[in-house]
Amino acid sequence: MEARTTFTNLLAAEWMKIVRRPMALLLLGIFLTLTALQQTLWFLIVALQEGTFSGGNVTFGLLSTAAIEQIKRQLSLPGVFGAMLSAINGTGGILAVILTAGIFGSDFNWGTLRVLLTRAPNRGAYLSAKLVALQLALLSAMVITLIVGIVLALLFSGLLGLPQRLGIVDLLLLPIGMVRALLVMLPYTLIAAASAIVGRSVIAGVGGGLIFLAFDVSAGSLNTIGAVNPLIRALVNLLLQPNINRLIIENSRMFGLDQSVLTSALDLNLLPSQWQAIIVIIVYSAIFGYSAYRTLNRQDIGGAG
Repeated sequence: MEARTTFTNLLAAEWMKIVRRPMALLLLGIFLTLTALQQTLWFLIVALQEGTFSGGNVTFGLLSTAAIEQIKRQLSLPGVFGAMLSAINGTGGILAVILTAGIFGSDFNWGTLRVLLTRAPNRGAYLSAKLVALQLALLSAMVITLIVGIVLALLFSGLLGLPQRLGIVDLLLLPIGMVRALLVMLPYTLIAAASAIVGRSVIAGVGGGLIFLAFDVSAGSLNTIGAVNPLIRALVNLLLQPNINRLIIENSRMFGLDQSVLTSALDLNLLPSQWQAIIVIIVYSAIFGYSAYRTLNRQDIGGAG
């Protein structure tokens, strides 16, 4: 009972620190702005293609008919859910790494970790509280993003005359998509947390998280050599990025989108199954999470500065 109370107090404290942190609000604002700009760009492309601004008198052949149809789905319900979840796992993933580094590294930079562990010496509970608070913050940001997406969809679909087909099934599937989006970001946030703990600073967390993310995205290009041989494909699909791509695609498909239409280099047949993707991501996350716990549990707490 005492351990549960300690964890609850730590979780409440970490949550308050996140929601009151200016950096968290700044990152959320940046993400929502970029997402709105992206949707606006898609709207302008469709509007120019179909001559919306000229009453149909002046049209531009910017993209293929199939691509335009996909963009229309992204601009209306329920396709906008897939578009928002993809943005969350794209630009949002980078910003989540930065937020994680700030959450874990700031206690070292500010010299507050020693005081925190004096009051609650269980380092596992401290780490767990931070991770749970982080996931709750990401989930809250996800809800806000989806609400913004709905507003944009109603606006742009109204201007373009697009039909809305939102049903009960789509709403029931939305939590599944949100959980998958959180799972996609989990290994990247954990490697950022581990890097911040190892380097005892925010900059170490940002550097470690973004460097790993860059290498992982680059490794995703190896997916094309999987067509050479089934054994090579199986080995490549043990990397993190192909499995990440599978879950992102499944989220898009769930709301009627087809990523391969807009991304010709993406061969869906070379990607692992959804269940393999979930298992591989969980294994990577467990490795990074254990590394963070082991490092925090063994190191002498003093701070970087």
